[in-house]
Amino acid sequence: MDLLLVEDNPTDRMVIRARLRHAFPGAQIRQADDPLQFNQHLERDGCDIVITDYWLGWSDGLSVLQRVRERWPRSRVIILTGNGGEEVVAGAFKYGLYRYLLKPDGFDELAAVTGAAMESKRREDLYGLMAMIFNSITEGVHCVDAAGTIAAINAAALEMYGYADAEIVGRTSEILLPPSRRDEIRGLLTRAFGGEIVPRFPLVQLRSDGAEIAVAMTFLPMRDGECAVSSVACITTLIGKATREVSGSSTLPVSSEMRLSGHSGGH
Repeated sequence: MDLLLVEDNPTDRMVIRARLRHAFPGAQIRQADDPLQFNQHLERDGCDIVITDYWLGWSDGLSVLQRVRERWPRSRVIILTGNGGEEVVAGAFKYGLYRYLLKPDGFDELAAVTGAAMESKRREDLYGLMAMIFNSITEGVHCVDAAGTIAAINAAALEMYGYADAEIVGRTSEILLPPSRRDEIRGLLTRAFGGEIVPRFPLVQLRSDGAEIAVAMTFLPMRDGECAVSSVACITTLIGKATREVSGSSTLPVSSEMRLSGHSGGH
């Protein structure tokens, strides 16, 4: 844990450091009690948590909050203040304040709030890492929830289907399917939501421009923290070139690549 304490009152600074050191013996606790030190710390690559007094002799907590969030968008900022007026903190939450505490009672809560802030940041960092991995996968992946809605989609799938993220997330996954295959795919999704991995099978899907694409798809159940299947990951590999419908026909030549697991592209 990397902490920055911004406090120009020596007594309060000593009390805060002692409590943090007791609660988090392995933490790196740095301090800034003047603008020069604060500016020097902002040159570093990152910081997990910033704890600042609101009333500083050379600035105020809102200004510290704004500068920290501009420099380190994922940092959690906790403001300590001796003034509980709503005008002091109302604007701070608009800039991403994590929590504010009133002095001196807030000193007793500081360790617990700091621990919660660190856990919040770890979760956000993990989600960011998972999103980076998700979007680095070269196969198309989209996740479908129990209602059949596309809950998430990676960059490869967006390119494959020709959509922007905002155009497809939240819509039914059946917009990617020819009407003739929808009942069959609903049945396969039901199996996946029952916990079964549906192995690679051939399928024809629809791009945003109406073109048909031949793909191979796998359905992978995704389990939540209670081990219940909450969504299904649809992993898609492009195996044929896009073709357009001609005169309303949805026929698509089936290449030898599409004859997987004994299936053909249209059955």
